Amino acid sequence: MLNKCYTGMTMKDVWKKFDETALTHSSIHHLLAIKNLIKENGYSRAVDISNHLNISRASVSITVTKLKDKGFVREDKNRFLILSSKGERLVNSVMSKRRVVEQFFAEVLDLPTQEAEVEACKIEHLLSEPTGKRLISFMGYYLSGQQEVVRFRDGLRSFNHLCGTTTDCLVCENECFYKGLEEN
Repeated sequence: MLNKCYTGMTMKDVWKKFDETALTHSSIHHLLAIKNLIKENGYSRAVDISNHLNISRASVSITVTKLKDKGFVREDKNRFLILSSKGERLVNSVMSKRRVVEQFFAEVLDLPTQEAEVEACKIEHLLSEPTGKRLISFMGYYLSGQQEVVRFRDGLRSFNHLCGTTTDCLVCENECFYKGLEEN
């Protein structure tokens, strides 16, 4: 039953949701590069983005043209690239989600900092705004220091999930996920 998700949606329906994402991972990194370069140097040019991302100038040119066409980037009379307000909002949103996902991976899942950063970067642009807000709320609670949260964190850190049978596993239900991960 690999063509169905748990919600009953088809995989095709789920894949369509990816099309609702504003931009590709690569395009987001171009926007982030523009923001970082302006912060560091006071300006951003296509050649700077190319060097910053370690990709060809031709690739940058293609992506920047698409970003301009979609209204995320503007070019001034000196050919410096500037984020539009739409681009700025998207970059800020992605960065907020990256930080909270990174924090979740590091604090809740106890991943090493570098691994948490890489994993967060992989999914930052795929999360919806409502999901990002819920995650921020969860992390606010998780880090609040309230007594019940401290007990939960201590319990989580000492808990070791042991796979038994799929009939009594609340995580896997019918098929052992852990076994599938071990085989890869």
